[in-house]
Amino acid sequence: MNVIRVKADAVPGDLANIIVRYMRREGKMQLRAVGAAAINQTVKAIAISRNNLVSVGADVVCSPWFSEVYINDKLKTAITFYVELRWPEEASATA
Repeated sequence: MNVIRVKADAVPGDLANIIVRYMRREGKMQLRAVGAAAINQTVKAIAISRNNLVSVGADVVCSPWFSEVYINDKLKTAITFYVELRWPEEASATA
């Protein structure tokens, strides 16, 4: 599974469009953000994409976790977001 790296200057609406397209095609994805601004933009984009996907009857489930990445030979802590598309029948089966 590919990991999309989110920068602090990412536009949430543009990132949300990428998430929606990817989710419709693959059904799941990962986004990785380092720093408060990048994490903030990622969360906004996930929320916007959820609003867009609810209109077609789907929902978005997100599981964040800490991960470590090397940036310029320095170890940094990142938040990786596993995002998955769920349809109503899948949600009721797991409840």
